[in-house]
Amino acid sequence: MINKLLEKHYYAGGFGVPTIAPNKTIDAKRLSGLPIYAKWQLMPLRDRMGTLCSIQHTGILQITLFVDAAIGTDLIDQKAQAIVNHFGTEKSHTINGAQILIMSSTANAAMPDGTGKFMMPITIEYRVV
Repeated sequence: MINKLLEKHYYAGGFGVPTIAPNKTIDAKRLSGLPIYAKWQLMPLRDRMGTLCSIQHTGILQITLFVDAAIGTDLIDQKAQAIVNHFGTEKSHTINGAQILIMSSTANAAMPDGTGKFMMPITIEYRVV
């Protein structure tokens, strides 16, 4: 459920960056045709009792952007900043009736991934009530 809520919120941002879901593979030829793409991984931490008998789900959503090294880092920097701004920091979102609090969202520096691409991880710390 949390995965779908965060995925819906990501696509609501309209970034134009296709994603590869966790545990999914994609044809290498298709990847080579994409100037930029993202992989994402949900890392739930733990559930705990919130207020008034609600259960809070906390964790980290890791979105890693990939771009061909020949393109450079301008595109990946622009998309990462748009994603960080969309999720925000200490910002609340309501999606399908669920309250999602983004504690922090940060983009790390772009770095070569060893396959001719630059990668940039974006870390989003969330809490869902």
